[in-house]
Amino acid sequence: MGRTTFAPKERLAVSDSSASQPPRWIDVASIALVDRVTQRGMTIPVDAAAAFLAEQTNAVAGQLGLSSGRHAMPYLDDDVLDDLADDIVASYAAEEPGADLFALPRSGRISVATFGRLVSGLAETLLFFETCPRITEADRSARRRETTQLLSLAGLIQSEHTGTGPIAAPPAVLARIARTLKTAADLTDNIDLAAALRRDSIRAHPTVARPYA
Repeated sequence: MGRTTFAPKERLAVSDSSASQPPRWIDVASIALVDRVTQRGMTIPVDAAAAFLAEQTNAVAGQLGLSSGRHAMPYLDDDVLDDLADDIVASYAAEEPGADLFALPRSGRISVATFGRLVSGLAETLLFFETCPRITEADRSARRRETTQLLSLAGLIQSEHTGTGPIAAPPAVLARIARTLKTAADLTDNIDLAAALRRDSIRAHPTVARPYA
């Protein structure tokens, strides 16, 4: 359960029907970026990596006065791909990519009632991802897998809770739950569901205490 599934900014997760057949250079570079991110303890769908790289190379092309991102390909060498992979992982540092989440110090405190709402929100999110038309099948599979893992982990954490006080949980777990709920909220067209998931995402931010011994 230690691997993080990278959920890119929502505009990158939405499939682009006009780019259903990406050029070969993007395909090769995307696979290379996915491999580098995987080596750093995270996963990212190839199509999301392709969208991310297209955005990056188009930006470079604009700065260089080139007609398209494809002409910026020579600048997308191994060192640049390494830097991009580092940037992706660093942007999710709070989620501790590659860590054994269940074994992390449980320095976050969250009420039993709020934790229950997060579990409910994850279940709603899982159902939403099953039918969301705005993501590709590869992205759908990755998001369902991550959400299911979070549900399982949340259940294990709650099962070890004793007493009447707040639940102790790793902040990285709560950070991943918050991001997952917000992603679904940003993707859904259901106003009520989006509002509920955003509220739950905010609730996922814990009160930090001393780690368990």
